[in-house]
Amino acid sequence: MNLIKDPKDYIWALPIIGGVLILISFFTPAHYFNEFGLDANYWMWGLYHLSAPGYGSETIFMFTEEFGPSQYTMSIFFSGLIPAVLILIGSIILIASSNAVRTGGRDIKNVENGWIGIGVVMIIASIIYIIGIDITWMNLTEYVYEQEYGPMPPGSPGFWDIFDPGFAVIAPFIGAGLSIAGSIASKTIKPREEPIFVGEKKGIITKKPIGEKSHQINFRSECGHQLLYSGTKFCSHCGNELKY
Repeated sequence: MNLIKDPKDYIWALPIIGGVLILISFFTPAHYFNEFGLDANYWMWGLYHLSAPGYGSETIFMFTEEFGPSQYTMSIFFSGLIPAVLILIGSIILIASSNAVRTGGRDIKNVENGWIGIGVVMIIASIIYIIGIDITWMNLTEYVYEQEYGPMPPGSPGFWDIFDPGFAVIAPFIGAGLSIAGSIASKTIKPREEPIFVGEKKGIITKKPIGEKSHQINFRSECGHQLLYSGTKFCSHCGNELKY
């Protein structure tokens, strides 16, 4: 006999999938540039990898002097590091709380509001990165351009016109959506009041009475004794065998 589980028992799967996606994105590039043979990848927490034909490749952190003047590189570094830390912590909390619900360690009602809060934090952290990296990177670009050519002309392409967003920017929005969806589903889906069992129906066991009391009143012709029960072999009065 099998028990059909309530759909509410599987809601934890939404935030745990979202948490895993966000955690994976932490180790993937947040933005990249791939044109003219130049391959540049930038991680949200400051790692930078560049590969160019004829020059080989290098991997450095954005806050180093090799990357640029510290007053610009540090602002770039922290504009990505702070959202990265929030995203990393949020993904771990999502996975841990969802797994606790899955194993029965926590009641889903105690974490559903937290899932909404984490989802909102993930969205805010991603927006902070998108805006912050745009401003800080363009400040560095203007500084480098002015050193070589003078003031940067108006209408120059922005940061996101040059770079493409990586999985680390997209995944937090997806994970946040799954986390919030899990919380909303937990609040709206009503659990079944009674479990449903699926299996073979067992037959009803009935008992057949050993003897059946007769409602007819019979008398023995030989001794005139009253017979109250049918099916007896001997007369209780004279002891002779009864014949029907």
